[in-house]
Amino acid sequence: MVSEEYIRRLYVEKIMGVISDDDDRWLQEELLQHPESLELWKKLENDLDTNGLRLFTDKIDISKDLATVRSHLSEQSISISKRRRLSYAATAILLLAGGIFFSLYLVNKDKMDAALLVNGGQQKADTNQVQLLVGDQEEVVTLDDGHTILNVAGQQVRKEGEMLIYNKDIAGSKTNTLVVPPTKDYKLVLADGTKVWLNSSSELKFPMTFSGNSREVYLKGEAYFEIAEKADQPFIVHTDKAKVNVLGTKFNLNAYAEDHVITALLQGKVQMESPNGTSLLLSPGLSGRYSKKSGFSQEKFDPLTVLSWKEGVYYFHGTTLLEISEMINRWFDLPVNFENGELKHIRISGLLDKKDLKGFLHDLNTTAGVRAMVIDGTLHFRL
Repeated sequence: MVSEEYIRRLYVEKIMGVISDDDDRWLQEELLQHPESLELWKKLENDLDTNGLRLFTDKIDISKDLATVRSHLSEQSISISKRRRLSYAATAILLLAGGIFFSLYLVNKDKMDAALLVNGGQQKADTNQVQLLVGDQEEVVTLDDGHTILNVAGQQVRKEGEMLIYNKDIAGSKTNTLVVPPTKDYKLVLADGTKVWLNSSSELKFPMTFSGNSREVYLKGEAYFEIAEKADQPFIVHTDKAKVNVLGTKFNLNAYAEDHVITALLQGKVQMESPNGTSLLLSPGLSGRYSKKSGFSQEKFDPLTVLSWKEGVYYFHGTTLLEISEMINRWFDLPVNFENGELKHIRISGLLDKKDLKGFLHDLNTTAGVRAMVIDGTLHFRL
């Protein structure tokens, strides 16, 4: 069953006469198919009859006064849909002035943004922390604790903001694994000076210091590398599907998918190598793709699109909603459900800001006619 808060919000919109046609249809189906929702609806009606709308005061907050709403409404450049929402807000605030204590949830952007990441009143992000695993998880170091000097396997490792720095004088043979959960990203400077940016839901396993004839790391997820040049000690990135052999170079490596891996080369030279020994040599400006089923392929790529995630923005062009939903899941730790399978194949161009999921969902509804709502901690897409 959907949450009481969600039914309550639809109830407020219904009695105000501002519920959308799609939400109204969904609500009728919900009440017909789920006795628990119908029982809750009847309870809300009874509470209203008994106590009046004051009952909703503790459930739905007001964050903008009437003067602010009127100011927004006077702006000629505002979109029609936004003006409509603000008109609803103005109505709610006028009712408040008359003694009815409630407001539409669409008024309060901050509350809406928080609601997108809340399930049962608890924010998922609270339990997601960047961690450093030492050896075979002999030690787990949490990197969100505010310390600037960390003791890792008896060695001092420096932390600056959201960046972990291993200096060239560090000793120790233990492997470290940097684990970046959904909603986060992190930067790492390895002992040889190589810089690595790790995207959400990614892991990098690396030695505290490099010895031997090569420098080897293991990646799950996605990372951007700026490799410190050492001609006599090539750098190798291993993934579950293929490995990348490099000298001094800058490249992005995406190994999220189960069936393929993509390397986009900005500078230098890399060679992708499959488990069966076949390989592909890349030149700057080209991305190489490997899958067990189809082998290697390469094409030109747009650096802005490939690397935008480093700045907290995901640019996409002709990208399916299914692919975008995977990014939403990684960035916001929000599972996605497609109520209509055909929606997965809709192709969209635009951007997703890591700090503004609500804005993206609004644009998606406006431009593609796809509605989105969060129910019990899952983002639902529907027509």
